[in-house]
Amino acid sequence: MVPETSSNARALITRPLARPAIGALGIGAFLLLWQLAGAGSAARADFISYPTEILATFAGMAASGELGANVAVSLGAFAEGFLPAILVGIAFGTAFALSRRLRYLVDPLFAALYSAPMIAFVPVIVVWFGVGVESKVAMVFLAAVVPVAINTTAGVNGVSEAWVRTLRAFGASPLQVVAKAVLPGALPAIMTGIRLGVGRGIVSLVAAEMYVSLKGVGRLIQIYSSSGRPAEIFVLVAVVSSFGLVCVSALRALERRLAPWAIDR
Repeated sequence: MVPETSSNARALITRPLARPAIGALGIGAFLLLWQLAGAGSAARADFISYPTEILATFAGMAASGELGANVAVSLGAFAEGFLPAILVGIAFGTAFALSRRLRYLVDPLFAALYSAPMIAFVPVIVVWFGVGVESKVAMVFLAAVVPVAINTTAGVNGVSEAWVRTLRAFGASPLQVVAKAVLPGALPAIMTGIRLGVGRGIVSLVAAEMYVSLKGVGRLIQIYSSSGRPAEIFVLVAVVSSFGLVCVSALRALERRLAPWAIDR
């Protein structure tokens, strides 16, 4: 028999609000150790910086308008590439799952794209789309559409055949079968693909901005890296990481609402 205190502790940990609290505690402990190590290091100005210095640098960059202007450029390019990637990835993934021959035809291509480093495509994208926002949008789209399509295919293939047969028995059309059984059943896998696409899209966006952009967070990272300013670099990395965390958290909340049976609480 499991002790009552142990059961209560496990129930507390599994509550939705307990997970963010535990995560925040871990981040707080890490920042405290970083602060103590960084503030006491003679090399901090040139190599590691520390949280309070980074916070002051963030305030200065935000007050000058430099941070906000470049973040807005990056967010715009990300949205322009990522939203179409979701729609195209879901459509392609569904088509691949419903057509075995089509899946066999494109499987090698998508496997190669998924395993290839996106930064290697930057020169080709620049040749195709030129130096500008179009290249960044194309990089985000290319990076995000592949995991969305692959996970959609896996999700659709995993839909219970009983659901499909039941709808067909009641006279549902193929479009109704897809809308009422296939896509809802594949939703957890689709959301996983979208979350993976967020990370790949952000990395590809920053890489593209470092090479082919005059504005954006990636461009600032390159500038401050070449001038050896770690506080500014950490500010930009924190901004990028925070954006990814917000996106993933929002997607988890959406999945919890749309498919509560599939979320690990």
